[in-house]
Amino acid sequence: MKLILLAPPGGGKGVVSEKLVRDFGFQYISMGELLRDEVKKETEIGKKIKEVIERGDLVPDHFTVEIIRLVVKGKNHYILDGFPRTLHQAKDIKDIPIDKVIYLDVSENDVVERISGRRICEKGEHIYHIKFIRPKQNGICDVDGTKLIQRNDDQEEIVRNRLKIYKEKTKPLIEFYIQKRLLIKINGSKKPEEVYEAVKKAVE
Repeated sequence: MKLILLAPPGGGKGVVSEKLVRDFGFQYISMGELLRDEVKKETEIGKKIKEVIERGDLVPDHFTVEIIRLVVKGKNHYILDGFPRTLHQAKDIKDIPIDKVIYLDVSENDVVERISGRRICEKGEHIYHIKFIRPKQNGICDVDGTKLIQRNDDQEEIVRNRLKIYKEKTKPLIEFYIQKRLLIKINGSKKPEEVYEAVKKAVE
């Protein structure tokens, strides 16, 4: 099965994806992680991506589309997280079959609260929250033991810019996938375990 997971920034995509990987064996493909990996390599493209991400803007469509085409080639059981983010991107990958699009609907107030308290391990693989999803040991990842940090693009000023861009460019995707009869809407403002149970039923 090939899934797309849509939600505003801080909408819970990472947490839901991690559980779907655990329960169903999906391969998790995060555009955010792919871009951050490029930044870590400090290539010329990576430097440009870093500037864009730190402003809270979206990386140009042509670049993200080409990355996804390479990553999903030959794969049949995966989740796309953070892609597509624009209608243009969605139309550019119409040749890539998608089985379901899970949309986590979360209010703006909930998004701000979630992101301001979100922490991620230094490896960038496991997500926590100081209020909702606490680690067993304060400030330390339960899985790999690395320090929990706040990403620069999770700071409030950047978050609000990301939400503005989301409303302008990403929300049209919802109508696009409704018309294709692929979209399943989930109330993402509920408790994490309730949200995941709804997603799990949609996938089964």
